[in-house]
This record gives sequence, structure tokens and C-alpha cells, in this order.
Amino acid sequence: MANPTIPRILPDASPKGLIYLCLFGGLGLIVYGAATMNWLFLVAAALLPLAIMVLFQVIQHPVWSYLFAGIIFCYFSAIYRYANIPGLSGILDIVLGLSFFSLLVNTANRNSDIHWENAINALTLTYGIWMIYCVLSLFSPYTELHNPVGSRGLFIGIPLTYLLSSILMCTPKRLKISLLLLGIYVVTIAFKAAYQRYRGFDDAEARFLLEQEAWHAHILSTGTRYFSFYSDAGNLGSSMGMFTLIFGLLSLIVKRYWMRIICFIATIGACYCMFLSGTRGGIIVPLGGLLLYTFINKNARLIIASILMGVLTFVFFYFTNIGDSNRFIHRMRTAFHPTEDASFNVRLENQKKIAQYLQNKPVGLGIGGKIVEDKNLYKEYSTQESIPSDSFFVNIWIQHGIIGLCLYIGILVFVLLRCCYLLMFRIQNKQLRQILAALLCGVFGLWLNGYVGRGMGMQPNNFLIPLFLAFTLNGPLMDKMLKKDEILL
Repeated sequence: MANPTIPRILPDASPKGLIYLCLFGGLGLIVYGAATMNWLFLVAAALLPLAIMVLFQVIQHPVWSYLFAGIIFCYFSAIYRYANIPGLSGILDIVLGLSFFSLLVNTANRNSDIHWENAINALTLTYGIWMIYCVLSLFSPYTELHNPVGSRGLFIGIPLTYLLSSILMCTPKRLKISLLLLGIYVVTIAFKAAYQRYRGFDDAEARFLLEQEAWHAHILSTGTRYFSFYSDAGNLGSSMGMFTLIFGLLSLIVKRYWMRIICFIATIGACYCMFLSGTRGGIIVPLGGLLLYTFINKNARLIIASILMGVLTFVFFYFTNIGDSNRFIHRMRTAFHPTEDASFNVRLENQKKIAQYLQNKPVGLGIGGKIVEDKNLYKEYSTQESIPSDSFFVNIWIQHGIIGLCLYIGILVFVLLRCCYLLMFRIQNKQLRQILAALLCGVFGLWLNGYVGRGMGMQPNNFLIPLFLAFTLNGPLMDKMLKKDEILL
């Protein structure tokens, strides 16, 4: 309740008056658009009242603003592809800024649901250390900020996401809603991937493949790699590997019949997308996550089921040829024999070249830096084609050097150990512990994929990782809201 001695930043407004204002104002703009035959203006005017209502509610409710930002992040690649507007990535900064503004407004209005103390945790503090390192590295003679606009996420977008997630994602109810919405999200992704396979790519997707020459990575002699609403097939495969693990474990954890059905459908859809993407490195996500799950979970039945699932998966791909007639299974199986894979060997050769070039540059080439090959000589930054990093961690290595890479991995290890400690010793509610363990293991699997893919640094994973970690770090707080044997889902 607001303090009566302090003026409210956001005064109470009459919903009825707001509705009438939006209605008549919108109708007037629609009539103008129709009279002038400006159809784009007409459509925008028709949607304006809804946009105003959404904006009003978003500012009043920080959780709604965070949910709105999450939807934009999850479907941003599709929005960008279909809108085909340069510089549209600024919309991500806008929705994060709007969510932060809503947080400030409600803090000023003494909203009791805002807990700024949650912002002080292993996730935000360690990223603060990483930001300090990035700033200090700019003073090195070997580094510079090559792309200030493109690197704004490092200093603005990611810190805001970590901050908002830590403050807002702190109740069992929000955990339940998030899992439900993510289950629906995975189903939409699977539906789109199936549509691409059986009906083909639409005009916007065909333009993406041709104009950006993405067809080189997606239209292969061994078959087509599908990407659904994601930026590319590699990103889809790693993300769906994470969701396969999370919802697969939740299918064994949840007790509510309706939620178990949703988790089961989401598991099938995510696994289906992982294979359709043709991303061989995606298989490490569920397998690596299962390995961690066996260490931090105290439920013998789930541990046995997890070990059995992992062993059967490994045996199926490594020791058998079952399903080789299916190109998706055959391609995934090559991940279990990496030394026989030509693309993997090329990556190793590229890493040798990178190591040779960076041997005297311990802090890397700077944010946005690249290495290009020009007549067997290496240059730090050029418009010519660069040696591909092929993965998130190799990209960190190039930009921030061996010192930065070790610091970054050390930060991830510290956050992981902190989360494991909370799950094993601080959370008493059994089901809450198991649910949060599934989220953490999904993140861990995605981190392992960072050596072979870029998924952990791309959307929507840049949003999902802090979401899952924030829930885990806020686990002790949520545990106090539940009885020891209370069923959450």
C-alpha cells in the first residue's frame, strides 16, 4: 500500500475513462486512415488502443512488463525476420528499459512485492566482476571496442536482464506460470519446425536463407536443417536440447495430471526440434545435464531413471546403427564419433590458428574483435572473412584472451557451485528442489554446448539462462513460502 505522505509517481486512473478515451481516439484515427486510404496507418490506429492498454498495465505491474519482455525475447528472431527492418534489435533495449522503468515506478509507490535485496546474489555480483574486467581490458594496447553499438548488450542488456530476473522471479506462483508458458512456447516452436519440414519455408524464411547466405549452413547434401522461429538451426538445437532435459525431468517430477501432460508434450516437441535442427552438439545438453542431475538430486528413483536414460541414449548412438536410414538420427550419431567428422576436425584446425595468433595477447583482441586470414598473415580486425570461432567460448577467447576466458569459466563454475549448494542443503521442499535442479541442469547442459556452439550467447537463451538461475538462487526464499511436503505442481 502506498505511503499517504509521499505523492504517487503513477496516480490511480479510472479504467472506465481510459477505455472510453482509447475507444473514441482509436475510432477517430481509424476513420482518418480509411478516408485517406492509408492502410498502414489504419492498421496501426486499430492496434493503438490495445497497445495503450497493454502499456498502462505493464507500467503498473512489473511482473507483466517482465513477461512482455520475455515474449519479445523468445520470438525476437521471428519478429526480426518477418519485419525485415534494419536495427530492430533496439526493441530489446526498449522492452528491458520499460520493465526497469516499471520497477522504479512501483518502488517509488512503495509496492511491497518489490524486493531489491534479491538483486544481490552470485549471478549479479559475478557479472559485475566480468563487466569490470571488460572495461579494464579496453586500456590494454592490444584491445579496443570494435563495435560499440553491437556490444551494448554486454554493458546494458545483460545486466538489466540479470537484475530484473533476480528481483522479480522469486515466488512459487511465478515459477508455475513461467513453466506453463515455456511449455506452450516449446509447442509453438515444434509446430513451426514441423510446418517448415512438411510445407517448406515461407517467403521471409527463403529471403533469410538467400540474402544472408544462410542456405550454406541449412541446405546440406545430407538434408535440410530447420530453424523454426529461431535465428538458425544451431541455436534451435541447443535450446531445444535444454528444454528436452528440463521438461523430460519435469514429466517425472510433477504430480498434477494436466501439468504432466503439458510437460510430456513439450518434451516430445523439444526432442523433435533438436533432431530437425541437425545440430549434433545439441545432444550434449541433455546428456550433460543428466550427469549433473544425478549428483545434486536426493531422490533415488529419479537418479536411477536419469542414469538409465543417459546410458541408453549413449548406447543407442555410439554402439548401434539403429535408425541410420533417418538422416536426422544419422547426423546426430556423428556427434558420438567426432574424430571421424570433417567439420569437427576443421574446428580443431581453426582453434590451432587462433591459439597461434593469441599467444602474445593474453587479454585478446577486444570486444567485437576478429581474426582474418589474408595471404597466410593474420590481422586483428578487417572487413575480410574472419576465421570462424564456431562456438561461444572460443569467441570469448578471441575477444578477451586466455585471461578473460579463464575468468569467465571461473565465474560460471562459481555460480554453478552456489546453485548446487542451495539445492542440496538449503531447500527443504522436495518437489521445489527437484524442479529447480531440472532448470539448473538445463543451463549447465547449455554451458557445455558453449564449446561447440553459440547458443548460450544468443536469443532467447540470453533471457532464459538468467531466468532459470534467478529462480534457483531465489530457491531458499520460495522454500519459506511452502510447507516441506507441499505439492507445487
